[in-house]
Amino acid sequence: MWKMVLQIFAIGAVIYVGYQNRYRLLNVALSSGALRRFLVTRSLDLPVVRDRMMQSVLGRG
Repeated sequence: MWKMVLQIFAIGAVIYVGYQNRYRLLNVALSSGALRRFLVTRSLDLPVVRDRMMQSVLGRG
């Protein structure tokens, strides 16, 4: 019982700290060229992201 409560608390603390430092974590993640290429490629596979980016670039909308 206490082990489960401790695990839930630890997960909540990690999520809280990650949220507080989300931009710093994003900058660290994007500083790696291979990881940046992977994330950009995967995000452009999503139709919502791709459509919004194309609207922004082409000035439509």
